Amino acid sequence: MSTTDRDASPADGLSPSIKGGPDIGLSHEQSPPAVDQADPVETGMPSFEPLFTLLTNSTTNTTVHPRIHYLFSDDDQSILSAPSHDPSHRALVVDLAPAPEGSANRWAVSWASSLTPEFAVTESSVAVQQGEGDETGGAILRVEGVEREPVEARPDSLPNSGSGAIGGEDADVLAEDFRRRMGVLKKVVDESEKRRMVMGQDEQSQPIEDDGGVPDEAILDYEDDKGKGKAKAEED
Repeated sequence: MSTTDRDASPADGLSPSIKGGPDIGLSHEQSPPAVDQADPVETGMPSFEPLFTLLTNSTTNTTVHPRIHYLFSDDDQSILSAPSHDPSHRALVVDLAPAPEGSANRWAVSWASSLTPEFAVTESSVAVQQGEGDETGGAILRVEGVEREPVEARPDSLPNSGSGAIGGEDADVLAEDFRRRMGVLKKVVDESEKRRMVMGQDEQSQPIEDDGGVPDEAILDYEDDKGKGKAKAEED
């Protein structure tokens, strides 16, 4: 399928968008082809619909509704390596795969990764929003990440040489900040391990020709200074 341009409304039960954020885009050329109900799909792939996506920057404590660019197997993959004209744009790749059997979701996140060193993914998932009553809402793709934190300047009250002593309160603050940063680093490493494992499995398995009906990956790219975002999706 080809790159999409048409705006697609989010699934029922979801807010149309976050105020100030761009809409999700998808053109008819990239929509999955109609399937004859009398002829079942041999691949068993679930039907694909645009996902309502929320991207959270835990460092700035902000959430945006990014613009999604879906890439399929027959699309030009050079967009992934193309340099951004705006340094505030940050691209993320999210690999989507069919959810395990018995799951309430049709799709699950296989792995997610940032394409820029200024931002790192700490968590990613696809969840189903519950509607009113017992009705089930649409699927939501949630991605969380952190940006590079500046190193705080040493307060004047702290000694500048090893000869001085650090007070107990200062040591507690430093220890707490160290534990917090190590916790964030662990989340970043865990997300990168997901990608490494999936890539290793793909190299060992034989390539299977896809029917072109569904995407396999997703990328997120947004303007953090304007509170806007852009997301893209890719299939190998």
